[in-house]
Amino acid sequence: MLENSEGHEEGGWQAKVKDLVEQLQEPTPFLCVYLDQKTQQVKLVADSESQKNFRESEAFSELKEILTRTNEKKTNLQFYNHPHDSLSGHQFMPDQALSHDGFAKLPVEILRIIFGFLKPTDLRNILLVSQTWKSVAEEPVLWTGFDLPDVCRRHVQALMMFSNLSLFSKLQHLALSEFFFKLKDEHVELFCDLGLSSIEISNIDLSEVSDQLLGRLVSGCKECVIKVLQDKHWGRPGVNKAISIISEIQDNSNLKSLELIHYDNLIMMATGEKRKMSLTYIPSDFLTRLFKKLDSLALENLHLSSEQLGSVFDQIVNLSRLSFRGINLDATQTRQLIDILGSTCQLKSLSLSKVDLAEIPVMAITKAIIKVETVDLEDVMIETDQIEELFLEFISSGDSKMKHLSIILMTDNLFEVDAVVFANAVNKLESVNFDGDLPETMIKEVFQVMSLGTNLKTLGTPSNQIAIDTFSNIAEVDPEVLAMALNNLQSVRFDFGGGDEADGCCCLSVAQMQAFFKQLSLKTKLKTILRKEHDDFAVQSNK
Repeated sequence: MLENSEGHEEGGWQAKVKDLVEQLQEPTPFLCVYLDQKTQQVKLVADSESQKNFRESEAFSELKEILTRTNEKKTNLQFYNHPHDSLSGHQFMPDQALSHDGFAKLPVEILRIIFGFLKPTDLRNILLVSQTWKSVAEEPVLWTGFDLPDVCRRHVQALMMFSNLSLFSKLQHLALSEFFFKLKDEHVELFCDLGLSSIEISNIDLSEVSDQLLGRLVSGCKECVIKVLQDKHWGRPGVNKAISIISEIQDNSNLKSLELIHYDNLIMMATGEKRKMSLTYIPSDFLTRLFKKLDSLALENLHLSSEQLGSVFDQIVNLSRLSFRGINLDATQTRQLIDILGSTCQLKSLSLSKVDLAEIPVMAITKAIIKVETVDLEDVMIETDQIEELFLEFISSGDSKMKHLSIILMTDNLFEVDAVVFANAVNKLESVNFDGDLPETMIKEVFQVMSLGTNLKTLGTPSNQIAIDTFSNIAEVDPEVLAMALNNLQSVRFDFGGGDEADGCCCLSVAQMQAFFKQLSLKTKLKTILRKEHDDFAVQSNK
């Protein structure tokens, strides 16, 4: 419920809300209506039955009006909960602020942890407090990700003034993109001696900056991302400039990670594929020297000659991360890549797309990926029987290192895999990601196995979890089984229909939600529950 902290000037605000909800013909076990301050939209969180009944009632429109009107009057709304017996034994003490002397006596280790939660804009103020705080706040690890202020991208005068401040030396990451003025050599010179940790070049006109200077800038970084959009107006730095920058990277560069990504939606009529950026003008021996020192390499939508591909293959043994997406490979080159991955590589992360594995023996594929911790396969041509055999090998393997698997744009073949095999393979992983909606037999088997014990920590990727309530067949899973399964995870996401009327509905039943929250209160491994467009919130469990 919501409480009006300024009194009941609305004429019994809480009583009005209670009356409106009680007017519903059907009970609403789970119901939350609130006004999103960011979007100014009234949002609804409820189970599928309550959501449908409530939206069709007059109470919904009246509550929307109350929330909107209250917000327009800037009335302060606070969350209100009825007291529970379980809290009766707790004593809540008023906030006690730590004195200045108390802060001054904090150990450096504690200050470092506290400062680690601050943004660079706040760290700037910390530098001014005292010599002790300044010495701690100046540590480079606290400034990781510190980028150029936006005002410096808009006005050249602001960039020049900022470069004279001591704070300029704290820059760790440089996003060389979307400047409102043309960069020249004198501007890029400012960044060359900073010892930047990482740089990203995209969406910027660098026509007045020398290739040699850009090569020197990139060479001084540990990580570099170059994104080229094949567009007349927004495609800068452009294909030629990107190739020139790569060609000028110095042999003694600090680079450990390189991403070269080409975006182009133009489909070539002859091949039916997207247009690719050609690197054939770069000598193969140069690429060999460049790739030799790398720990991470990502190439996307590029055309490489056979010799250049050989340069990449020769250096895979040194890589811990490889992303090979949209690179044309013939059957021989594909087999060569898979054999190298299976025999000599020490990869921890592998990403492949647009690769034809249909003619590759399953054992070769299994050997290539089963010892890689994170595997991402997108639009890979592979047959159902190959996927099933791969899963069976993974299930029976005692030395597999694979923990995270993403299979995208392959649902036609993936969802024809035997449900029991799929469920056991999925639950041996720590995370699994796929698109499409699981068939009923698969979803029942997955959660049945999960309820008995699982290695899974989440469904989807940690940064993009799959919402449990969006599976259309989720309602077919036994409530008790689903409750046990979800509480065996570490993180779970519910969207409850997304909150907006236009969005899809929640597919969970009332019985399933009741069972889930009951189990959550008894015993759970869950640490966070995530909802669409909302921050995670921690779960305190009773072990």
